[in-house]
Amino acid sequence: MVYNMHERVVPASPERVWDLLMGLGGEGDRLWPQEKGRFHLPEGVRPGAPVEHDPMRYTVGAVEPHRRIWFDTEEMTGGHGFTLRPVEGGTLVRHEIKGRTTGLFRLLWPVLIRWQHDAVLERLLDNLEREARRVGAG
Repeated sequence: MVYNMHERVVPASPERVWDLLMGLGGEGDRLWPQEKGRFHLPEGVRPGAPVEHDPMRYTVGAVEPHRRIWFDTEEMTGGHGFTLRPVEGGTLVRHEIKGRTTGLFRLLWPVLIRWQHDAVLERLLDNLEREARRVGAG
């Protein structure tokens, strides 16, 4: 079983954070650390939409506006995603991975993928925080 969590209080409302997350994987994406491979949602964020995340392909599972985006993967049962919760000072943004790894992913997660994933998520949250401050100032 794999459980991995990253969270950050972002100084903006859940609505603003949601709007920023809706740009993830799209044209002009300001959140994804560009040097960390490709993350693309060619059909946007809607249930069933494909996700291209080098080298994996998966789908958007659940979308609850201003609250939750979940991704369903084949490499890991359970999937991963973001939840938003209003807190003092802004919005608690949490990214979680929950599930069991399958196939080659079972071997690669603990020795390679986890460390890359952690670095990407922290950069993504840094970018989200920066953009939320910029949007909040505008």
